[in-house]
Amino acid sequence: MVGVAATLRHRDAHFRMYHADEGVQSYQAWRLIEEGDYRYDPAEHHGPLLYFATEWAAPFLKDEAGALSDASMRRIPMAFSLVTLLFGVLLLRRYGSGAALLWGSICAIAPLAVIYGAYYIQESLLAFFTLAALYSLFRYLEKGTWPSSLALGSSLGLMHVTKETGWIHFLAMVIAATLLLVVSRSRLARGVNLKLVATHAAAGLAIVAALHVLFFSSFFSHPSGIVDGVVSFFHYAERSQGQGHEKPFLFYLSFFLPRTLEGIAWGELFLLMAIAGGAGAALYFDRKAKTEAARFRLFVCLFSLVLVLLYSLIPYKNPWLLLTPYLGLAYVAASGVMRLSELTLKGRRLGVALATVATALCLGELWIRCDLAVNRYASASRNPYLYVHTTPRYERLLERLDRLERAYGRETLALGVYAPDGAWPLPWHLRDWESVGYWRTVDERPELDLEIFDTRLLDAVEMGGDDEALWELHGLRPNTLLALRVTKPFDRALIQREE
Repeated sequence: MVGVAATLRHRDAHFRMYHADEGVQSYQAWRLIEEGDYRYDPAEHHGPLLYFATEWAAPFLKDEAGALSDASMRRIPMAFSLVTLLFGVLLLRRYGSGAALLWGSICAIAPLAVIYGAYYIQESLLAFFTLAALYSLFRYLEKGTWPSSLALGSSLGLMHVTKETGWIHFLAMVIAATLLLVVSRSRLARGVNLKLVATHAAAGLAIVAALHVLFFSSFFSHPSGIVDGVVSFFHYAERSQGQGHEKPFLFYLSFFLPRTLEGIAWGELFLLMAIAGGAGAALYFDRKAKTEAARFRLFVCLFSLVLVLLYSLIPYKNPWLLLTPYLGLAYVAASGVMRLSELTLKGRRLGVALATVATALCLGELWIRCDLAVNRYASASRNPYLYVHTTPRYERLLERLDRLERAYGRETLALGVYAPDGAWPLPWHLRDWESVGYWRTVDERPELDLEIFDTRLLDAVEMGGDDEALWELHGLRPNTLLALRVTKPFDRALIQREE
């Protein structure tokens, strides 16, 4: 199972062009690795753990020439995705081996889990720490011990330094735990030692605070980051209103519903049916059950549904935010399918056959969708799991710049990039160029050998006297084109020969 997951995440990742957000995050980590310095920005880029984790793993990411690449950067989220899968199965076995194995199989091949399990952003790290916190909180509700309280505090702290919005996940946990206490009888519900709980909470919060100070201050290099880590909540609260990424309330549900995009069928209907069945069984049967396994299924179900609801209420939406709730919903589905195997009719266990068919339908459908999303349409606009993704035509621009560099020598080239949003991931791919500048407008435009324009700015570019310049159009993202302008003294014939 882990081998299949690793193969799917690693083997086909190069088909998927580097996303703008991956370029932004990689550039921050690269600066930390190269310059040894990092200062937290409360308005951009999220928490610092991803960058420090990359710096710590840098010796294993660099090639023989000491260079980082798109593929090597993706090993970080890939590692967290596989560790989530492995430890998830081992922990979930406690509540049923069948459900644990089916959960692992779903997460190994589900397109959303495969794509964002190898996407250089914070999401796979956040998913891992969230599931660790979820399990720790449940164990604390059951046992109320020091180890579970310290594990919970550590997990929450790591969620916090991974991504500020991790507190939305914690809010979902609190709501789910409250509902669980209301409908069942956990240890805390039966008899609460408030003094001990307060002591445990204080210890957990102390761990969160310690991790906050360490990471947001860049290990005491920039103490102002301690305050910035709090100020960031105001920035992200404002950003949650959309800022161009507004989506309808049912955006996340749409990933499961059957639909056709440019002639290609998508959707995960059988998994959605399994989720509905598992959720219904958990909410109806498990709330009355007295076993720890039943309470755990109910807790995961409540958490997953509440988290999906919270994300659906927030106007700002994109596919990778669904990763953590998707992993929870996968367990709800797996539990629902395994419950089918317990059904009997006139003493005959027909449920095993039903569970087998349901498993085959779910995994078969996911395997087909995974092949489409990860392989055949890995960077295509018709792939619903991608979001404002870099087009394959962007690779031609990199190839063109590489040819120019080899033809004339990098030290002789001066490149200007004019784009309102920085044309990411281009700055990441040009990080080794010595003479490159970035402007958000064309108001100040120095004389340069090479220029790249976001075509939205071309109306403001004076074209006069450009008869000898070479212009080429290249793709960046849906509805965003880049225009490359190569001026004299460059030899048009040489470029054409290179072509």
